[in-house]
Amino acid sequence: MNTIKGLIIKDLLQLKSYRKTLLVYILIFILISITQDSVVGVGSMLILMLTFGFGMFSMASFNYDEQASCDAYLLTLPVTRKEIVKAKYLFVIFSTLIGAIVGMLISFIAMFVMSKQIPNLYSFFEMALGSILGIGIMESIQIPCIYKLGAEKGRIQIFVIGAFFLLLCSGFLFLQEKLNVHFSWQPIITFLHQALPVILIIAICLVYFISYKIASKIYLKKEF
Repeated sequence: MNTIKGLIIKDLLQLKSYRKTLLVYILIFILISITQDSVVGVGSMLILMLTFGFGMFSMASFNYDEQASCDAYLLTLPVTRKEIVKAKYLFVIFSTLIGAIVGMLISFIAMFVMSKQIPNLYSFFEMALGSILGIGIMESIQIPCIYKLGAEKGRIQIFVIGAFFLLLCSGFLFLQEKLNVHFSWQPIITFLHQALPVILIIAICLVYFISYKIASKIYLKKEF
């Protein structure tokens, strides 16, 4: 456990120079969000973008590791490959989680100031979980790609995958419109809304767990 803690501290120290950048990022999206017409839009924007920002902040640690040939050095120390991968996932997950919490706190304050009413905390919780799942899916695809292809190629890979999913969704909506096919989503929406937090938490855990298993297998076979 001390080894994993040390590896996480190493990543935090590497990214110290990003503190001002992260602060500017937060301030920019606070300013952008308060220009939204809808008070709900302010909360959604802040939670999503701050979760995304903190998540991407943690992913930058891969670039530092690659530039410094950090993995080759770490493997000369009394640390296993599984511990290295586990520490990286914990760092990424905690950073994303902190982003969601910071987003919720700032959104709560912003919406309270704008509406003069106490916002619905449950809806904040749902938005935060949804944001974590969305960013988590991106991270869970990107991390194994980085271990397989390297930080630079792995980043390109995630853009290709993202574009593919975007085209897939666009194609589905286009066909639905052209074929005049409409689905009754109401029963599904009602069920999902009631069980949404539990579904999102299970999905988040599952996504990261599967990704961790894949990344571990890749890293165990990798040569430095």
